[in-house]
Amino acid sequence: MPGKPELSFLVIARHFPPSVSGGARRPLMWVRGLQANGARTFVVAPELPDDIDGIAVHHPNVDPSTRPPARPGLKDHLRDLLLWPDPDIRWARKAMEAARRACPFVPDWIFTTSPPESVHAVGHALKRTWPSARWVVDARDQWMLRPFRAERRQLLRRTLEPVLARHILRKCDAVLAVNEAIAGELASYAPQAAQCVVPHFTENTETPHPFDEATINLVHTGSFKLSDPDVSIDQLMAPFEQATEINPKLRLHLVGRLRDDEVARIHSSPARSRVILHGTVPLDESMQLQAGADALMVAAAKASDAPPGKLTEYRAAGRPILPVGPGSWRRHVDDSTEDQDVRRIGAVTKAVGDTDMTKPATPTEAVAKALQFLATRA
Repeated sequence: MPGKPELSFLVIARHFPPSVSGGARRPLMWVRGLQANGARTFVVAPELPDDIDGIAVHHPNVDPSTRPPARPGLKDHLRDLLLWPDPDIRWARKAMEAARRACPFVPDWIFTTSPPESVHAVGHALKRTWPSARWVVDARDQWMLRPFRAERRQLLRRTLEPVLARHILRKCDAVLAVNEAIAGELASYAPQAAQCVVPHFTENTETPHPFDEATINLVHTGSFKLSDPDVSIDQLMAPFEQATEINPKLRLHLVGRLRDDEVARIHSSPARSRVILHGTVPLDESMQLQAGADALMVAAAKASDAPPGKLTEYRAAGRPILPVGPGSWRRHVDDSTEDQDVRRIGAVTKAVGDTDMTKPATPTEAVAKALQFLATRA
């Protein structure tokens, strides 16, 4: 930052572009925000864009399989029994060694961002390598309170993994979390660490995608069950199918990676001719599609108290946002209810101008506030 010594951050992220996933978005925004605020960064991730300084550590499964989960076999049970807190601990060990070998500076801050939570084991280990460094944990999801990994619902894991979490996080100096619920859970594992809520933040795009003016274009970006096993594509498809009977000009654009059974669900739909599958696209292209939409669709698990991170991008796009499906998370979008979904989708018209919703913080703004917070721990 101007007038101050340059801060250095060693960033460890299991998900990072050019990999296309919701989990890759926030780590990238952190790095861009840190750089915009004058910090030096070095990133350790499975893949890296050409303009990011760091080292790529190979991961055999950069992107998830699109096949529905098979019945667990002996190998799966052994993996769940032996690899704690999650199977990515194998990649975390490689990332730790790569960071020690390749980082060109002694970092002021070690920055680990989850999921997966095994990435925080890297921060725990690197504190021994660089005792003068501070360690900040960034958390996008809950660890044990609403786990995405099914094995964490087993009694043994529910009993012992919180003990492991406290062991891993006992040396961290600060925790950043996307909401109060996640911050509260992490505080129970790392009571010595200062806590700060940093909601999702994003860049803006000024280049909306040019959709066909003769159609009403609804856009959903991201995955369903590949992102959250409790989210069903039916939450979106069922009301859309009914809404096309009200408004045949509707078109649904699905942007992102889908499971094979989700693709089959679309192909069997009576509205299949009105659904366009874009597949995985780069983040910039995804945001252009959002900015050009007449409305944006968002779904989340019924048990979730918060909507997915894509809602931040949606708000930056300035388009109307329609939540679909049940759950208290809807209140973060608007005051509508599930029984209104069909009528609201069918009533979408051509979007003119931006909505009056508050835009989310940019990476420069959000990281500047986070740096002010971290300065109190330096």
